[in-house]
Amino acid sequence: MSEKQVKNKEQTMQRILTAVEVILAEEGFGALGINRIAKQADVGKALIYRYFGGLEGVIDAYGETDSFWPSVYEIRGMSKEAFISLSLRERCKTIFRNFRQALKKRPHTVAIYAWEMVEKNDITKNLIANRTQSSLNVVQEMLSESKQVYSKYDHEMTALLGAALLHLTIREHMESPFAGLSLDSEKTWDRIEGALDTIFTGLETLHLSTSKR
Repeated sequence: MSEKQVKNKEQTMQRILTAVEVILAEEGFGALGINRIAKQADVGKALIYRYFGGLEGVIDAYGETDSFWPSVYEIRGMSKEAFISLSLRERCKTIFRNFRQALKKRPHTVAIYAWEMVEKNDITKNLIANRTQSSLNVVQEMLSESKQVYSKYDHEMTALLGAALLHLTIREHMESPFAGLSLDSEKTWDRIEGALDTIFTGLETLHLSTSKR
């Protein structure tokens, strides 16, 4: 295959993946199908089968792109070595701050998240599965065994706070305030970050005082 052919293939594959993203974000999972993707990407159906093997393959490929989900490095914001050298409180603050910024840069992902709440099918299951391992890797690094932890519920607390942050981000995307919070204001998000820092500081203080007893 010539260099030009390789480039054309890469461009076509990217158009197909972009089409998947647009359809999912704007119309939801129910609208997704080979015919709809081909029309949106302005390509023949045969190319989708040739390059991805079918609908499941193209969904898997999209779920693995940085366009859909940030890399572990992006969420960590630094090398693994530098990250695990931080205190648990600083690791938690870093992860939640970077995760928020990563979602802010990916409005399509936030919209797709919202669709997942109301549409359950094999496509949603595949996308969830694709990002679950990446998320677990981040949590594992954040709660590194080489550091002291807050409690036996650290993973559950992280999940609860992550779910809260994600819900607020979805509400921001939908231009819908929550509990009196104006989510279209960066001042509000600064206060949310301050609240998270207060939680992590309190947990760290509680853990240190308990460990000295």
